[in-house]
Amino acid sequence: MNSPKHLNYETRPAKFTERKMLLSSFLRLCNFFKGEYQYIGFGGLSFTDFKLFHKELHINDMSSIEAGLEIEKVKFNSPYSFINIFHELSSEALTKIDLNKKTLVWLDYDGTLDNYMFEDLAILFNRLPVGSIYLMSCNKELKSAETGYIYTVEQFQEKFDGLVPFGIKDQNFSGSEDHKTIKKIFTNLIRKTVKNRNLIGENIYFHQLYNIIYQENRGARMFTFGGVLTSNETKFDDLNLSDFDFISNDDTVYKINLPNLTTKEIDLINLHLSNIEEAETLAKTKIVTISEINKYKAIYKYLPNFYDVRL
Repeated sequence: MNSPKHLNYETRPAKFTERKMLLSSFLRLCNFFKGEYQYIGFGGLSFTDFKLFHKELHINDMSSIEAGLEIEKVKFNSPYSFINIFHELSSEALTKIDLNKKTLVWLDYDGTLDNYMFEDLAILFNRLPVGSIYLMSCNKELKSAETGYIYTVEQFQEKFDGLVPFGIKDQNFSGSEDHKTIKKIFTNLIRKTVKNRNLIGENIYFHQLYNIIYQENRGARMFTFGGVLTSNETKFDDLNLSDFDFISNDDTVYKINLPNLTTKEIDLINLHLSNIEEAETLAKTKIVTISEINKYKAIYKYLPNFYDVRL
């Protein structure tokens, strides 16, 4: 991963909002399945997810995969001595990690869709036990690395061969359809892998929980997909996640839209959160709009607060 060389993941508001959303659902899932988890992810230089999940989920068994940065620099920035650092490609590192443990894995790729992502998925889903949580994120733009332009059907089929969904068309690579195409490929591969495991006597089922898109200001257009492995008997409602608006167990996509508000405007909206009529009156002042109010109400629990502190 090369993005840590250019971006500080701790100060990206949309990414931080997504992280806090995911954490709130992880807390319930970990409580539902109980027992200890290990975490696998890409630590980069900030190790933001590692610090958050250690403190909030009490995970002490952690593995960070980072092939794109100098190993000494990564080790120096590691916040905890118990983080196992793998300085190699993810598809190599995953074969060396004990995946028979209950696992929370978030492969937060910084590039566009590529074949190694499906190699990673196959390694994980052939071994992960019930209770394991899988997420992947990537740039959702379906562009050819060779041409720099959006794939044609022929280019996409040549690149991804047998993974390509039947009947795919050029419009499936557009900005409004690209994440749907990525989701379909991942879903098909997961179903196939889970089915094969069940044919040899296992009892597992994959519940999709995450289907999220967002874009930082003038940044990459990102897509996050994932869910949890359960027994076949476990129903979605059993997981107690239906009250989270961002949870999706179907094709419904959740888009993270951040309002552009000052601290004073946020304080004003907070006073009227539960009163629709007062919010409409507030919008008439032209200080904030109904659109901004609605965006804020949908996401305010997860918004980060950044401060400039003199040390």
